[in-house]
Amino acid sequence: MTTLEKTNEKQELKPENNNVAVQRSAFLPGTDVVDFEGKVDILVEMPGVDKESVNISLENNILTVDGEIRTRESREGYSLIVREFPVGNFHRTFTLGSEFDEANIQASIKEGVLHLTLPKRKDPGPRKINVSAE
Repeated sequence: MTTLEKTNEKQELKPENNNVAVQRSAFLPGTDVVDFEGKVDILVEMPGVDKESVNISLENNILTVDGEIRTRESREGYSLIVREFPVGNFHRTFTLGSEFDEANIQASIKEGVLHLTLPKRKDPGPRKINVSAE
């Protein structure tokens, strides 16, 4: 069984229009986690994000994916009527179990999807330990 725990964080209260504090959830991109043949793939949806806008870190078994989706440029003379594309900071954390080979985690982004590959450690099985005489 694979040990991987997702945690979602919320942003603090922020003033809006200089007089009202509104609690907002941090933008949480859609995520699929797939256990597959000796590895776990994490797919994170992030349309319009390039590799420079994503930060991935690993510390104390916590894998963190964060960054920013910026406002898309609008053409001069046009005004936005409806915005359905998410804009803002995103933040996801995953607690990794000890079965992952942290040194070989890989990440790539293509067509609006961040793909993280977390290989599992090879189980060496039982081994014989030699006893030395002193």
